[in-house]
Amino acid sequence: MMRLVVLMLMLVICFSNQGTAQQTSIAQDSLSRYFQFDESSTFGFLTSYFPPFFIQHGMELKSFIRSRTFDAIRRKYGDLKAVDAIFIRAMKITNENTAVSLLISAIACFEHRTVHLKVPIFALVFPLTNESEKEFTRRVKNLPAKIYSDTPLNGDRDKLQHFFGSAFLAFIFESRQPAERFGDFIEEGEDAFLVDGALDERDMRANRQGQEFGLALLNNIHRVPSEFIKVEIATKHVRSAQGMSDTSKCLGVK
Repeated sequence: MMRLVVLMLMLVICFSNQGTAQQTSIAQDSLSRYFQFDESSTFGFLTSYFPPFFIQHGMELKSFIRSRTFDAIRRKYGDLKAVDAIFIRAMKITNENTAVSLLISAIACFEHRTVHLKVPIFALVFPLTNESEKEFTRRVKNLPAKIYSDTPLNGDRDKLQHFFGSAFLAFIFESRQPAERFGDFIEEGEDAFLVDGALDERDMRANRQGQEFGLALLNNIHRVPSEFIKVEIATKHVRSAQGMSDTSKCLGVK
């Protein structure tokens, strides 16, 4: 019984602190506040682990990306800094729960509504969002697209989910290897099992940079994505028809 009472008191403290922080941030009208981390409450991060809060936080982050405020951030500061704003906003929403912030950032950057699997006989389709068509379209349109010097005309919105997803795995496992293995599995599985899936070296580059970001957060949770996305990896893996990998050099710029 005593444990239950203590837990309830902790949650009350978390909510009161969170409300104060929100009121303070609303009072500031400058876009620069979206690049500043808040001071977290002692136990505030605990609320992020409860499923209802996790869902709510994900919805809040998607709503932020759809907002005119985020559109203004992109126009004033550019797409790369806008990626920083997504992560910092997630950290504020979750009271600096780094793992959950990375996970909801990845989810909020999904640019597919559904995923179609290549399964014999059956046509399997899985939804990836509960947004309306209008909400989904607006959010995807607002996602940062020009984040690399070699970004194609159709943009690099799909690289954000790779970056944040790999950062999440590297952070929770405190190692690059699990994230690498999972990234390889996803890339190979995308080609084999997903409709219109294909191996993409640029996806793998985003995966590696996300891993660097996740590992860096273990030492300092106030690092930001733009520190890592702008650094291009100087090697790439080319897969042969037999599934082997060769490593070749390519030009990299900072």
